[in-house]
Amino acid sequence: MTDALARLTLVEARDAIRRGDLCPVDYVDALLARIEARDHEVHAFTQLTAERARARAKQLRDTRPKVLPPLFGVPYAVKDLLDVEGLPTTCQSRVMPTTPATRTARVVEQLDAAGGILLGKLTLYEFALGGVTFDLPWPPARNPHNLDYIAGSSSSGSGAALAANFVPLTIGTDTGGSIRSPATVNGVVGLKPSYGLVSRDGVFPLAFSLDTTGPLARTVGDVAAAMRVLAPIQGHAVTTPPRIGVVRHLHERDLVATPDVTVAFDNAVERLRAAGADIVEIELPSLQKFNAAGWTILFAEAYAIHRAWLQERPEQYGAQAREVLLTGAFIDSADYLLAQQNRVALTASVERALGGVDMLLTAVSALPPCRIDDRAAIKALLAASVRMPFNLSGHPALALPVRDKSDAGLPLGVQLVGRHGADGELLAAAEWVEHALAV
Repeated sequence: MTDALARLTLVEARDAIRRGDLCPVDYVDALLARIEARDHEVHAFTQLTAERARARAKQLRDTRPKVLPPLFGVPYAVKDLLDVEGLPTTCQSRVMPTTPATRTARVVEQLDAAGGILLGKLTLYEFALGGVTFDLPWPPARNPHNLDYIAGSSSSGSGAALAANFVPLTIGTDTGGSIRSPATVNGVVGLKPSYGLVSRDGVFPLAFSLDTTGPLARTVGDVAAAMRVLAPIQGHAVTTPPRIGVVRHLHERDLVATPDVTVAFDNAVERLRAAGADIVEIELPSLQKFNAAGWTILFAEAYAIHRAWLQERPEQYGAQAREVLLTGAFIDSADYLLAQQNRVALTASVERALGGVDMLLTAVSALPPCRIDDRAAIKALLAASVRMPFNLSGHPALALPVRDKSDAGLPLGVQLVGRHGADGELLAAAEWVEHALAV
């Protein structure tokens, strides 16, 4: 029974609670039992708020209103960059104070107001960058599909917690792909919303002009249910097959994808075509142009945030985060301003590409998930990302699993990109894609 409850999607759990078929207290107890039994292997959580969650579940059970809020009784967990009053915001770093936060991130307030139940805070790369390392306060998250493999980039705990059936909804952040990477390698769905659509108040920043906060869940419908709480989105069910702009050169020419990634992508395109989608081949500027501007901006802004701490107490950083952050010290103002200028033209190119289609379809990465102990492979995987273009442009981008697996049997996925501010329309179209790929 515990396993069956843990496998419920957000929408399934929400609806069962609304019908009275599932008690929030029983649901929370089942999830906490699973976390306590398995998280010593997965390492998804940095902080588990078990007693707080049980008290909240009992409160909801005992004071059940006549009109239920949209996520009544639904448990969730957040990346440990988000402030929660009474809990330290660790950022997976010894640099951060251990004193509890005195405020709560706006996103957490929204989820709580919608009836959500916070189960805890989730592991990440140090300050949301750097990579998989073993010199931090908590071990790195591992992939529940195979514990010898990584759980994705910085929102790794957010993806692993879903794949391990610890919780039906998590919140991550995405500055260079860190919602979409964990979603893909863990076989779940993750949305990087349009830049500025979801509040970043109370979220420790990585790069001001690139950061986004967004949901991960098991289905597109689950993500849409969360987004309706976090932002004023609109979108209607797609009843006719969409027109999809397929962008191949990012992983076929700008990068060279492994055969398993290429086959999975091509098979996904053919399944969509067979389902009736109008497939159009689209070209964007090269990935190298997007990356040159995007990473220049990210490193410069991240260094500006951390400069004082790097000067005062560099030894408190993990070696990898310290090395990456110091990259920003070598970016001068002219380089930064040129990158922002190039950003305008690159953003316009994405907008033009979307002018004649309902969405773009790209790979998420040119490489499949790799082993957690293979540092060279992890470095190569970070360099194989096809995600920065849409952080730079600010367009909403959603990672969605496909049926094919990597040669090692790990999940793979595709990326869907919509018009800026049209996140609801993207999610509606993504539900059609999700169904077509599952047939």
